[in-house]
Amino acid sequence: MAQREPRGIVIPSREELLEAAHRRVSLPPGELWLDYQDDVDTLYISLKEKAHPTHSKSDVDDLVVFDYEGEELVGIEIMDITGQLKYAHPS
Repeated sequence: MAQREPRGIVIPSREELLEAAHRRVSLPPGELWLDYQDDVDTLYISLKEKAHPTHSKSDVDDLVVFDYEGEELVGIEIMDITGQLKYAHPS
């Protein structure tokens, strides 16, 4: 049985992540805190420091989750941000 080669994960820069995020969602002005998880190619953008989200809304088609604290948007999670997962296990 042939062994699969491990996929080479490319860690994007902050600028590349923000550019990819801008292609998927409208980001508000102001300070943004980024948390990129390379193993799942997911970017979490915090719009508020020490937020405590009370509920989330998701856009399943775009693989985006919006976190709210009351009515205030406090975080955005974008899955498959760079598109690397699409090619992780080709058929």
